[in-house]
This record gives sequence, structure tokens and C-alpha cells, in this order.
Amino acid sequence: MVNSHRLIPPVRWNAAAYGAAVLLLAGLSAPRMVSAQEVTPVFVVPRAPVAAAGPMTIWLAVLNASDRAETYVFPASLDCRLRAAGAERSVSATLRNASEAGETTIPPSGHVRREYVIQVPAGVEGQAVLRVPSIAANAVALDVRRTDTTAKAPEAAPVPPTGSPAEPSKSPAGEAGESAAVEFFREHFSGYEPLYFIVGGDDPNAKFQISFKYQLFSNKGPLVKAFPLLKGLHLAYTQTSLWDLTSDSKPFVDTSYKPELFYAVRGVDGGRWADWLRLDLQAGLQHQSNGKSGADSRSLNVAYFEPTLIVGNEDGFHFSLAPRVWAYIGGLDENRDIRDFHGNVGARSRLGWGRGLLLSATGRLGDDANRGALQLDLSYPLMRFLYGNVALYLYAQYFYGYGESLLQYNERTSALRFGFALFR
Repeated sequence: MVNSHRLIPPVRWNAAAYGAAVLLLAGLSAPRMVSAQEVTPVFVVPRAPVAAAGPMTIWLAVLNASDRAETYVFPASLDCRLRAAGAERSVSATLRNASEAGETTIPPSGHVRREYVIQVPAGVEGQAVLRVPSIAANAVALDVRRTDTTAKAPEAAPVPPTGSPAEPSKSPAGEAGESAAVEFFREHFSGYEPLYFIVGGDDPNAKFQISFKYQLFSNKGPLVKAFPLLKGLHLAYTQTSLWDLTSDSKPFVDTSYKPELFYAVRGVDGGRWADWLRLDLQAGLQHQSNGKSGADSRSLNVAYFEPTLIVGNEDGFHFSLAPRVWAYIGGLDENRDIRDFHGNVGARSRLGWGRGLLLSATGRLGDDANRGALQLDLSYPLMRFLYGNVALYLYAQYFYGYGESLLQYNERTSALRFGFALFR
């Protein structure tokens, strides 16, 4: 539902409006038990037949379907049960690299895998089923053949537990290269603003956003070891597009490009206040433009400061409040009055469960209290269904006010859209 300012009566953006948003946040239902798995272990075995009375490889891959880092303890060995021809035998699986045993951090929406080696008992042949009673994971089927009918059992392809097609086998050097690349990506790249695709009833009916941040300095480098505060320096990029899917040519109405350099400090109190209370700080420089020329060109540069107060456990029920203040840098020749509508202050608040229903309210005030904007985002993880196999969020968004896009910064609009998100 997108309407011009001529169709919507003026609304005074004052304390009452923000009070209504707070009341809406407080109206969420009471907490409930979390029963679905967020961390899902999956066993992966060779695609080809394995050799009887010989060694075989099994991979334990653990998927973190949540949007928070989780930990998992990989045991040095696994007590397994191998059933074939109606008989069940006990076998042991041992980590190929013993140094990989113990607690490991799994990044949000990521996975970690470990390789175990099993000696197939003599006398086992044909179809077999392998299971690990101590781990709530899938059993796996094996095709065990004598060495005169099959080559040496290949190592299991390191396939993440996402149901994706199996990859070709890699040499040790290739596997090491892939692990280094995955580790680099995990350390440096992460989500920033929400990533979503949503659709509403009126034009422009579709809206999507992509956003990520990049940590500039490596945690393992000598500079960070000497100066740990360097870990807080990031680059970020956010792109938000309004898309008219109802027109014949399916044009993009407007796109906002927002590259950013910022510095963030997490937990400035160092955990001294309380386990349920944390203060984060962030300051940065951001450029915004819509990439157009002529009369449709819009651009601005701001320097901002944003503290964030978090009450509660982010994995559980919590509340956060992040006021933001900003100043404009350089001229505003292409849109001299944009400051009147974008203002210099705003705030974002979140209330809900880190692994459940979450409501976010973002507000902004122009130079006049009537020139503001309010956006409500409601999301729920589909990971809670189907044992964590669907790494998506149901997503709903309502916008009302000025400046949903840079092109329409001086027009008041309202829009209700629904869809899915990858990160929130």
C-alpha cells in the first residue's frame, strides 16, 4: 500500500507516536519454550562403496541455523553401532586430527565439520547402517564390498549439511586451500542490516535489501595482537531497492547505495555491569546515493554516532535501544532540503527472542516533528521448523512517513509488505 502524501492526513511525530511504538513492542506474547534444534549435527559418508575390513572416513558436520554464534564440542572419538546382515557390532570412530577435538565456535548460518576414521570389521559385507547413539543425528547407509570388487574406500566429500549436491573429491592440498578460504570468509564477512525480499499490494510492490560488513584487520595478525582495538574497524555496504513487478518492463523505481566505514566496540563495560546488560558503541562515515543523474539524482554524506543498550540475553528474550545522531558532511546541492526530512536524530529498538519472534521499530525525525518516518519489522525463524533445515525467516515490514527511498525523500508514503529474510 503506497500512497502519496496528498492521500494521507498529516501526523504529528511527537512523543505520543513513539509511545505507541513502545506499547506495540511491549504487546508481544509471553515467552515460550524453545524446542527446535538450532545446532544440527549431520553425518556424511562416502558416496562410493567402502572396502570391507579396511578404513573408511565419516564426516560429522554441524550446522548452526541461528543468527548467533554457537559452540559445539567435538569428541576425540565416537562409539558407533554398525548393523549388517541382522547383526550389530560396536566400532570406534577416531578424529583424524586429534588437535581438532574440543569446543568449537560455529558462526551464524554456518557450519563446522570434523573428519573421523573407522576401521570396518572383518566379515561385514553388503548393505550396512551406521549410527552414533550418543549424538542426536542421522544414521547413514553404507555399501560394504570386498577389496577385489572395489578400490580403496574414498574419503567422504566435505559436504555441508544443507542438502546440496555432493562435491567432487579434493586432494589434501585443495582441501587445505578451501579450509583457509572458508576460515577467512568466516572471520571477516558477516551480516549487517537485514537481508530480505518482501512484496506488497501496490506499486512499487517489491522491496529487497542486501547488506554485509567486512572486518578490516585479521584477529590472528600481529597488528591486532599488539592493538586489539583494531578489531573494531569495518567496511560495510547496504543496498535497498524498490521494484515495480507489475509493470511490463519490471523497472526498479529507486535504489539506495550506502557504502560505509565504521568503528564498533562490543561490550564497553567488559561484562562488569551484569550478564544481562551490555552497552555497545559505534561511530562511522556513510555515503548515500541513488546512482541517478539530473533531476532524479540524490546523494548525501553523514558522520554518525550510535550507542546500543541491550537488556537480556540476545539468544533469548531481550530488549535493545539504539539512538543515533548524525551530521551532514559536504554540500547538499542536489537536494538542498533533504536535511528537513531526514533530520539529524533517529532510533532503533528491538524486542523479542533471539531464536523466535522479533519485532524491530526504527524511527527518524525531520526538522519538523511532522516530517518523520517509522518502520516496523517483524520476523520469525523458519529454522524452528523441519529440524533447522530451512535457514530463512518469515518477514513482514510496515513503513509510514517520509523517505522510504532517496528519490522520494520529500514524499510521505505507507507500505505493508511480506516475504522472507536471510538475516535480521
